[in-house]
Amino acid sequence: MHSCGLLYVILDSQVIEENNLDIYKLAEKLSLYEIDFFQFRFKNLSDKEAVEISFKLNKIFHKRKKVFIINDRPDIALASEADGVHLGENDFPVNLARKVLRDKKIVGRTIHSYTEFLQVKEEKIDYLSVGPIFSTSLKPELTSISQKDIEKILKETRKPVFAIGGINLKNLKKVLNMGFKNIALCQGLILSKSLEKTVKRFKEKLI
Repeated sequence: MHSCGLLYVILDSQVIEENNLDIYKLAEKLSLYEIDFFQFRFKNLSDKEAVEISFKLNKIFHKRKKVFIINDRPDIALASEADGVHLGENDFPVNLARKVLRDKKIVGRTIHSYTEFLQVKEEKIDYLSVGPIFSTSLKPELTSISQKDIEKILKETRKPVFAIGGINLKNLKKVLNMGFKNIALCQGLILSKSLEKTVKRFKEKLI
């Protein structure tokens, strides 16, 4: 994985449902654009629904040679033939996820502080998400990560690092000034009026 200007889009089932979007049409459209990673995040679906949707999404993204990641669940990542799993602080442990998925699959991890970074530093992780950069309605309980922590994390890892949390076109410059090259976002893209134009504008600014 190269670490220059990657755009990572999260398809959150709750956001998609609340805004009456069709997840498959959205995925088809977005797969045509310059997006590097996709993640399917779901909290309130049954395992059966989650596997079915993941499998269909995987087909859409693989047709366009995109990387497709499942949030939280290595078992569903395996069942849907996705490229890997993304884990949070209280999710499946990384070493066990690796056992389920083997080494060929991608394992990503979200961290919220430098302290957390030190805890996961030696684990077999392929990339990190750091945040929230700004407060976000999707994770209202979390406070923004400090610039000091960001600088230390970016300095001490060679893995791709994605900024995450409340990012949109208006505050993107601030994010890049913090030292990030890669960004992950959800509402800042999937709810935009013109998906294509928004993707283009993000990619132009990611060097």
